[in-house]
Amino acid sequence: MTSVRVGAYQHWSIVNRTAELHPFHIHQVHFLSYAENGVPLAHPAWLDTVNVPVGGTADVILDFTDPVIKGMAVFHCHLLNHEDKGMMAKILFK
Repeated sequence: MTSVRVGAYQHWSIVNRTAELHPFHIHQVHFLSYAENGVPLAHPAWLDTVNVPVGGTADVILDFTDPVIKGMAVFHCHLLNHEDKGMMAKILFK
């Protein structure tokens, strides 16, 4: 489990070391997807799911500033069989 302070922004670089595409998804918050494999995107976008390329990275800025977010949530691969096999983690909002 990881934890974050409500009221903060965080940069995450999501790494995919596999030979499969992984759609990363997080509950309760959105993020600005701004780079893929270290290359800035032509059109950064606010999302709650981003495809992390095969053998690559997705760089995002997560927005934890909404005071409505509380408690615990999860982030995971949005492919059900990957999620079911453990590609999921908890996040605690403090």
